[in-house]
Amino acid sequence: MCTNVLRVSQILGYFPIPNGSRRKIVNFLPIVSTLAFCIFGVGNIFIFVPFLCEEQSIKGATTRGGRQLVSSTFYSTILIKGAVHIFAVIFVRFTLFLRREELSQFYREFISLLETFSTFSLKTNSPEKVAETGPARRNRYEIRLRLELILLYLSCIAFIADMWEGYLVNPVKGASLISSLMIVLPPTLGYIQAIFPFLLTYFLNWYLEILCELRASNFTVVDARIQLYYRLSANVSSFVRVFGTCIVIDVAHSVMRIVFCAYFVATSPTTPFATVRGTISDVFTVLAYCYLLFTICTKGSQLEGKSGDFIKTCDHGFGEGGAFCGAYLLKPYRPQLAKISLDTDYFRVNLGLITPIVGTVMTNLIVLMQFQNGDRAVVNAK
Repeated sequence: MCTNVLRVSQILGYFPIPNGSRRKIVNFLPIVSTLAFCIFGVGNIFIFVPFLCEEQSIKGATTRGGRQLVSSTFYSTILIKGAVHIFAVIFVRFTLFLRREELSQFYREFISLLETFSTFSLKTNSPEKVAETGPARRNRYEIRLRLELILLYLSCIAFIADMWEGYLVNPVKGASLISSLMIVLPPTLGYIQAIFPFLLTYFLNWYLEILCELRASNFTVVDARIQLYYRLSANVSSFVRVFGTCIVIDVAHSVMRIVFCAYFVATSPTTPFATVRGTISDVFTVLAYCYLLFTICTKGSQLEGKSGDFIKTCDHGFGEGGAFCGAYLLKPYRPQLAKISLDTDYFRVNLGLITPIVGTVMTNLIVLMQFQNGDRAVVNAK
C-alpha cells in the first residue's frame, strides 16, 4: 500500500497524527509540522498592516504621465487573495490538529477496513490470481495517483520558484519588499494547500476499489458482501465527519483562486508589470485548480454510482453478467442499504457541484471586470 501521500501530508501539516514509529521524536514531527505551518500562516498577517499603510511605494511607481496605470481593484484583489490563502491554510491545518484524536480513530478504522478487505479478496479470488496480484494492498487508481503526485511536486516547485525569482530576485521597479512579500508569500502557502485534495483522493480511491471488488465478487454470498459494505459506509461517514468542514473551505479556496487568477489573466494587457511568465503561471493555476475540483467531484459521483450499482446487485441476488452470487432466505428481513455519498454540512460533493461552481466563477469574474472598468473611467476622467 503506497502511503506517499500520507507522508507528504504529514510533512506539510495536513495529517497531524503519529506515523507509528518507535521513536517518540519521529511521532511528534507531524504535530510539530502542523503547528509550525499555522504559526507561519499567522505570521503572514503582519505583512498586511505595512502593505495597507503604503501609499507611494507602489501606487506612485505605477503611474505614467500623471496617470495611474493599475486600478485600486487590482490591489484589493491582491489583498483579498492573500487573506483567502492565509485563512484556508490555517483553518484546515488547525481544524485537523484539534480533531487529531478523531482523525487517529478514523485512520485506525480505515486500516482495519483495509485488512478486512484484504481477507475478503483472498477468499473470493482464485489462488492463481492471489499469487499473481498478492493481497489487496494496492488499488487500480494507485499508479495514476502517484503520477499526479509527482506532477504536483514538479508544478509547485516550478511555480513557486518562478514567482519568487520574478518578484524578489528581479523586483518590480518602485515596489517595496513588503509589497513583493505580500504578492509572494500567501500564494506560496496556497500552492502547498494543493496537497490536501490528494490526501482526500487517497482515501476515496480505496473506497472505490472496495466497491469495485464487491461488485465483481460474483460467487460470494450476499451476507458477506453486505457486512463489508456496512463497514465501508461507516468509514465514509467518519471520513466526512473528520474532513467535511475542511473540504468546504478547500473547495471555496480553490474557487476563489480560480476567480483571482482568471482576473489577473484578463487584466494582464493593462497591468504595467505583468509578464508572459506570470500570465502563463496564472493560466496553469486556473487549469490545475479546475482539475483538482473536477477530480474530487468525480470521486464523489463515482462513489454514489458504484454503491448504487452494488445495492442493485444485492437486491436481485445476482452479480455482474447475471452470475448467481447468493440470495436471502427470508426476503422480508433483508436490510435496507443506502447509497454512499459525501454529504458535508453545506453541499454534496459530486459532479452536480460543477455547475454552481462555474456560475460562481463567471459571476465574480464579471463583477471584478466591471469594477476594473469603473476604476479606469474614474482615472481617465481626471
